[in-house]
Amino acid sequence: MDYIKTQLESPVVVDGIYTIHYFEYAKDFAYSGEVHDFWELVYADKKNLFITAGASEIELEAGQMYLHKPNEFHNIRCDGKRAANSVIVSFDCSAKELMNIAGKVITLGEKERALLGTIVREASGAFSTPLGNPYTSVMEITREGGFGGQQMIKISLEQLLIRLIRENIDIEPVKVNKNNDLLAQITDYLSANVEKKLEFKDILEQFNLSSSVVKKIFRQQMGCGVMDYFTRLKIDRAKELIREENYNFTEISERLGFNTSQYFTTVFKRVSGMTPSEYAKIAVRFS
Repeated sequence: MDYIKTQLESPVVVDGIYTIHYFEYAKDFAYSGEVHDFWELVYADKKNLFITAGASEIELEAGQMYLHKPNEFHNIRCDGKRAANSVIVSFDCSAKELMNIAGKVITLGEKERALLGTIVREASGAFSTPLGNPYTSVMEITREGGFGGQQMIKISLEQLLIRLIRENIDIEPVKVNKNNDLLAQITDYLSANVEKKLEFKDILEQFNLSSSVVKKIFRQQMGCGVMDYFTRLKIDRAKELIREENYNFTEISERLGFNTSQYFTTVFKRVSGMTPSEYAKIAVRFS
């Protein structure tokens, strides 16, 4: 008898991993946000979290996840009352079916949680990069983990995504409220002018808005004031400039519109929990 091999279809293929994180946040943790051209899965573990997707803020209850599309602005914060944990996995995948689950809040079942647990557990052995390091730009491979650790991550993530696609195609996407377009315009404006000295009145004049409207939108959807958000953008930009190593701290301070380098250091530490010098040591170590 002649046997003929059947080629198996693989509609969901994870082409690579950018980061795998397990974070333990302080109760007042808030990240100003980012945009990148790959997928990012966020899972709320143990306590609720607030995430922003585009211009919409969404509450993730413990046990729920959200899949951010490539090039979608996103951030994450705690509620200011309770410390929380999260699993975040960013990856490349060309499967068009992922659009069926992007933009939806999904409650994971026992099997899905187990797959996510496998990803985190295997990542701890497959990579030397600490999973709690928020400044990770590359996962450093180690040969000290168990056999096939990287493949276990790949197949566990692919299996998780396939299960999610199968079970959640008919879930309605999260609805966006009427203020989201305005919020997106303001955040885009702040990002484009992050190296300028903007004041609150400049934002009001740019969009012809009252202070009460802007304050309400940001408090409700971003969990912070507009100038607090702008400050976080500046510190995120400062981190990028520090990692690029083209400017010293004084030059970065001036470039970002801080009045003095001392004030820059004070703000940097308040926002990030460390001084620019301390961050530079970590950034060099983990870059």
